[in-house]
Amino acid sequence: MIYFAHSKEDAPEEAWQTVLSHAENVAALCASFSAAWCDEGFAYNVGLLHDIGKYQPDFQLRIRGNSNIHIEHAVCGAIESQTLGMGTAAFCIAGHHGGLPDCGTPVDRADEPTLFGKLKRTTQDYSAYRSELTLRKMPRLPLKLALSSERTAQKKQLAFWTRMLFSALVDADYLDTEQFCRGDRLPSPALSPADRILKIEAKLRSFPRDCPVAKARRDLQEQCLRHADEEADLYLMNMPTGSGKTLASMRFALEIAQRRNLKRIIYVIPYTSIIEQNAAVFRAIFGEDAVLEHHSNFDYDALEDADTKAKLMHAAENWDIPIVVTTNVQFFQSVYGNRPSALRKLHNIAESMLVFDEVHMFPSAFYLPCLEAVKLFVRDYGCRALFLTATMPSFETWLQAFGCGDVRTCELIGDRRSFSAFERCSIEDLGEIATEELIALAERGAPSLVVVNTRRTARELYQKLTCEKYHLSTYMTKRDRARVLGDVQTALKEGRKFVLVSTSLIEAGVDLDFQTAFRERAGLDNILQTAGRCNRNGTRPKEASHTYAFDFADEALRTKDKQMQVRQTICRDVMAEFGTSEKAVTGYFDRLYAYNREEMAAFDFAKYISPYGFEFSRYADDFRLIDDDSTGVIVCRNAEEEAAVLSLLREGGRAAKRKLQPYAVNVKQYELEKLLARGAVTFRDGAYVLSDPAFYDPETGINFFDETNHIY
Repeated sequence: MIYFAHSKEDAPEEAWQTVLSHAENVAALCASFSAAWCDEGFAYNVGLLHDIGKYQPDFQLRIRGNSNIHIEHAVCGAIESQTLGMGTAAFCIAGHHGGLPDCGTPVDRADEPTLFGKLKRTTQDYSAYRSELTLRKMPRLPLKLALSSERTAQKKQLAFWTRMLFSALVDADYLDTEQFCRGDRLPSPALSPADRILKIEAKLRSFPRDCPVAKARRDLQEQCLRHADEEADLYLMNMPTGSGKTLASMRFALEIAQRRNLKRIIYVIPYTSIIEQNAAVFRAIFGEDAVLEHHSNFDYDALEDADTKAKLMHAAENWDIPIVVTTNVQFFQSVYGNRPSALRKLHNIAESMLVFDEVHMFPSAFYLPCLEAVKLFVRDYGCRALFLTATMPSFETWLQAFGCGDVRTCELIGDRRSFSAFERCSIEDLGEIATEELIALAERGAPSLVVVNTRRTARELYQKLTCEKYHLSTYMTKRDRARVLGDVQTALKEGRKFVLVSTSLIEAGVDLDFQTAFRERAGLDNILQTAGRCNRNGTRPKEASHTYAFDFADEALRTKDKQMQVRQTICRDVMAEFGTSEKAVTGYFDRLYAYNREEMAAFDFAKYISPYGFEFSRYADDFRLIDDDSTGVIVCRNAEEEAAVLSLLREGGRAAKRKLQPYAVNVKQYELEKLLARGAVTFRDGAYVLSDPAFYDPETGINFFDETNHIY
């Protein structure tokens, strides 16, 4: 009998793929992908066994056309791997379609989704695999890792290794299936660091070279490169805002990739807005088909070249491309998720240069697992990492505090004398200030930027301004925010006097240059980010440009968020003691991390290790970097737009969702309930759509009304 793994519609059986062919292809790929950290025979056998459930008689009946038959096949390989003493391979094989399961307990029933439950399920005879597939010899311990002497750390290593092996298996399975179903996969270009170094060097030479800022930038770049020969796992690059961190970090990353023979560069950024800007810079230098911009907002349909579109869409599945630009959310949920679609790319992170921009913004509740992931990549999987920020915490201290002290670090910027070239404004603390006085100062110092902590405060302040004014917040649609930014850039070029009131969204990835800036107190890093938008281009003397930190005297305008209040208190204390100096930055983060230390270790994977194994599924459910109860409301300006939106809603799918993003405003659940109660929003074709235009102002965004007419 011929046993088939995959059929082809409207093709004779002779054109179908056999289980033997698929198993051997997947086995070879799985062994190749994991060769640096897993015994080749073990990985080969995992690939060989993953689909032996397709030897069951009912599976062969189903593939030959009996669609009424439903039979599970993944558990067979899991059961067999346990019989063969392959341990954690059972997790990988059992979950290669549905995701890495929890281990569960020996008393779990067969209908439970745990590994113990799956291993109890009844199967048909699949022993025919033994006459076709030849297993390889395996060592007692398949891990090619230097295991920690500490028991819990060792278990975490094993759990991470299991994720990596799962990734190698899943990607091998997908790739071979895709090749059979669709033909040859489009090849990705190689990294070729030497060629890309030439390109980025040409870009750096194109900038002015004689002004003090250019000389300071060149000095910092040269300082970094002088450390490229140092044997370190983690490089720390602390450079001021406006000092050319993006290109300097990429130049250094390419240098390390070339010297260490790394496969790709993965550039990880907290904000989508910065990603869009930085990815555009990298594409302009290295070419569109060499850079994958991977985040939820990226619209592949906007790419004009069909081959490039196809390559990047494929690369988004497993990151097999020279340069990846992605978010903290995408990166770390690809590490700690459990679904095949998320973990498929994980093995391709091995032997990469990992650049983490604005690294101080690792999510607080997941700080420990994020640091541990970086540690394991650099120690066990051939990676190097670069931590990049303008406000660097004392990472050596906190790596030690969170169990990552064995990571070798290298400080790239030792001489900070050139930092003075980027001090383009003075920073002063106004303390508490009345709203009317703040408005008067902002109007007098125009063009001014005022950044506040909440959307409600931004709107109230905007409404009280009497001069030319603009407003930005996430209560506005993406296209209205883009329009306002364009208007602000025009006003700045024309030298007009105006005030822009914004939430913190202005602090990242927005290249604007104001004479005066005001920042409601938040973290010290927020104040320094806002200061980076004051005299950004250095066209005015430092003495003529001012950034002010302030607290609202009006209690009603202050944030009620407890975590923000903690940051405000610590910021107030360190500014009183150290101003905004380097000591202030170190002191701010040391105190903030000490206060939040318990929270930062809340999702330690050690808590998800049971006496029987690992709780992969439960951890993936709990590991949510965005704890957001918001819902998108679609805003249309006219009947034509509404028809287009409704057409996209009916189309469905991820591509349609991306196209809808410029029309959407995210609101909290209680805000959505207000809008529904007022009849402002209706649920149509699976989405909430604003049905009353009175509830949206293009200048300020969504409005929330009640019987008093205007309340938030």
